[in-house]
Amino acid sequence: MRELYAHGMSWDPFLEDLEHQFVSERELERSALAGETERARIAALSLRDRVAGLGPADIVTIRDSSGETHRLAIRGVGAHWVAGEPEGSRGLTLVRIDAIDELRIPAAARPASLAGADPDPLCDRTPAGFALRALARRRSVVTIGTLRGARYSGTIARAGSDHLDIALHDLGSSVSDAREEATIAFRAIAWIRTADRSALDL
Repeated sequence: MRELYAHGMSWDPFLEDLEHQFVSERELERSALAGETERARIAALSLRDRVAGLGPADIVTIRDSSGETHRLAIRGVGAHWVAGEPEGSRGLTLVRIDAIDELRIPAAARPASLAGADPDPLCDRTPAGFALRALARRRSVVTIGTLRGARYSGTIARAGSDHLDIALHDLGSSVSDAREEATIAFRAIAWIRTADRSALDL
């Protein structure tokens, strides 16, 4: 050892190399752990979570199970539905989340969508029936599209726990012109569109 020091050899480079290796391995472990944590978090996200992370500035394209395409600025997300303002319109479209087949999110909005949204206990407990009863109270004129492609226009007369009654009439007329009523199960509905955005206060 004395002879090594006598020839001017230093242990510093060796120790520095060991330190760099230790730091590098520690960073790799942290990165691997962070990556695994992030993958687990994303694996727990639902489609509803992805939509809830979006804002009104994000125009998304939704294709539902009936084949209908909706381009919407997201205004609200309930327990089983998403509400958005159609592009170029001041109205409102409600789409049942389990009727969504495809969701196209702009690249700039994908990070926010993957981040999800903070839990909102009120929205989490707001079922489709709540929104439909609000439309019924306002006597809002709506168009309803079903999963099988049928369409109904008129005024929602009443909404039960799993169905609604709609008084059928043309969009340009009033409920007094209704020809008859149709009773539609919620599970059959893909989307509902109304020009009365204020009905849901979104």
